[in-house]
Amino acid sequence: MKKISIVLSFFIIIILFLSGCTSNNTSNNNTNNGSDDSNWLENYTPVHGIGTGSNDFWIEFPSSSDSFGQSIEHFDWILDYIDDNCILFVVHRTGCYGCKEQGDLVISLAEKYDESVVFHDIDAVYSAPAEIHQMVDEAYLYDPNGAPGYIALTGVFTYVNDNGEIKIGWHSWELDVEDSVMESWIKDAIYYYNLNNQG
Repeated sequence: MKKISIVLSFFIIIILFLSGCTSNNTSNNNTNNGSDDSNWLENYTPVHGIGTGSNDFWIEFPSSSDSFGQSIEHFDWILDYIDDNCILFVVHRTGCYGCKEQGDLVISLAEKYDESVVFHDIDAVYSAPAEIHQMVDEAYLYDPNGAPGYIALTGVFTYVNDNGEIKIGWHSWELDVEDSVMESWIKDAIYYYNLNNQG
C-alpha cells in the first residue's frame, strides 16, 4: 500500500510538472505572437475614413458637436508632439470605478504601440498639479458632443490627407469603447500617420 501511494504521488507530481511546463510554453507563445506583430502595417487596410460622422477621423468639429463644421485650434500638447508620432490621450481619474475600464484599456494599448504613439495619461485626481487640471479642461474641447463632459474621455490624433493637403485628423469618445474598436482606431491612426507624415 505504501509503494502504491509513493508511485501515485510520483505520477501526480510528474503530471503537474509537465502540464505546468506545457501551459507556460503555450502562454508565452501566445503572448509573443500577440505583441511581436511588427509586420501588421505592411498589408493593413484602414477601417475608418476622413469625414464628419461617428466613424470618421475629423478635421473640423464633427456632426455630433454644437460647433459642427467649424475649424479647431489644437493645443500645444498636441501640436508639440504630432511631428514625433500619433497622439493618444485618456482623461480618467484614479479610483473612479466608472472610468477605470477605459483608462486601463487605453493605457495598455499605449504600451502596446509605444513606438508609434505619444501618450498623454491625464489622471484628473483632485490633488493633480495645475498643469494636469489645465490639460483636463483643454481635452474637453475634443468632447465629440459637448457639455456635460464625462470620463473617461479618449482622443487619438494623426495626419490625414484632405484633398491633397496634410492636416491633423482626430477622433474622440466619452466613456467606454470596445477593446477591438479602440485598437482599430489606433492602428488606423498609425497607418495614416505613416502614409501622410512628411517629416
